[in-house]
Amino acid sequence: MTMLRSLAHVLLAVELGAGFGAASAEQVSTSSNAIEVDLRVEVTQTAQTVVAHLVAEGESPVALPLLQREPGVFGIRTELKPINYRVVFELFGPDPAQSEPRSLMELGVVFPGGESESTTTTNPEDLPDDVTRWLWLAIAFGAASLSALAFWVLGGDDRQVSSTEVSTESPDGGS
Repeated sequence: MTMLRSLAHVLLAVELGAGFGAASAEQVSTSSNAIEVDLRVEVTQTAQTVVAHLVAEGESPVALPLLQREPGVFGIRTELKPINYRVVFELFGPDPAQSEPRSLMELGVVFPGGESESTTTTNPEDLPDDVTRWLWLAIAFGAASLSALAFWVLGGDDRQVSSTEVSTESPDGGS
């Protein structure tokens, strides 16, 4: 189960750019009036502090300081109202930066009943350009991996044939 969660983090992570690497959000638990979420973001430059700003229409903004979990990775586990907040990560350090805003659902949270107070994108043509680019990149990477595997397997057959041909020759070079 832990391996499945790790795989989900990798597959659902969203690249943020501007000093940030991949970001994800995992729903840990749900109650009738709250969800527990684990926010995680990779930082690609030196950071003294990283803060997650959560904003939703009609709600007070929430600022959460993130803890360094390992070098270059910051996160926090927190309880929130079951709302599809927009999240902006802010990096404080020698080169301050802010990420693009992403919703909790874009980062990987699935709300109870599959819905939240905000609308969701369901039409594939309505996906943001960066998501479409990452999808095509993943497909290309998969195709390249399969091609490399096929080349490796077929290359192994050629080596076996050539080694068999060499061993059937006589030492004086004749047949």
